[in-house]
Amino acid sequence: MIKINLTVAQKQMDLSDLGGFDFTKLKFKAVIIACVLIYVPDFVVLPIWEDKFNARTQEYETLQKESSSLKRKVAQSSILEKQIRELKIQEINLGKKLTAVKQAINLKRNPANLLLYITKNLPEDLWIKDLSIDGEVLVVKGEALSYTSVGNFVNNLRSSVFIREANIKSTTSNVRESDKRRIESFEISFAVARLE
Repeated sequence: MIKINLTVAQKQMDLSDLGGFDFTKLKFKAVIIACVLIYVPDFVVLPIWEDKFNARTQEYETLQKESSSLKRKVAQSSILEKQIRELKIQEINLGKKLTAVKQAINLKRNPANLLLYITKNLPEDLWIKDLSIDGEVLVVKGEALSYTSVGNFVNNLRSSVFIREANIKSTTSNVRESDKRRIESFEISFAVARLE
């Protein structure tokens, strides 16, 4: 009988063919060049780029600081711009108020000088009971002991720079009950030329 040896004989392992790749056909120069191209940039090019990267990073950080500083200034200037707008609005309002005050002052007439002139030229026996100024008309109501005092009063006021003309509206004679003396009641209208 024939004995068949079914055991697989151990073959010597061929290192030139590993994983379906034949190392005998491998070109070492190409492998060395590939290794150089893969690893040399890490040792040569990378440090050059790192220097440039660090310089750019520092420049970026500097620009970031400047940017944040400028943003703060812009925020402050926006507050100032708001205040300026508010001040301009207040200035416009104050200008309107000032214009109104000037108009009121221009329209306001002060009769102090006219009244002072009247009191200085008032005869001793004449009394003023009512005095009113309406626009350019001065109305004086009062009493006197004689018609002469009323006439002197009217002439004194006509000769002043304050009065243009005078009209005696009414005069009446009355007798006072207390001393039975005759009194002349009068009402005179004056056209005012100026108040000051």
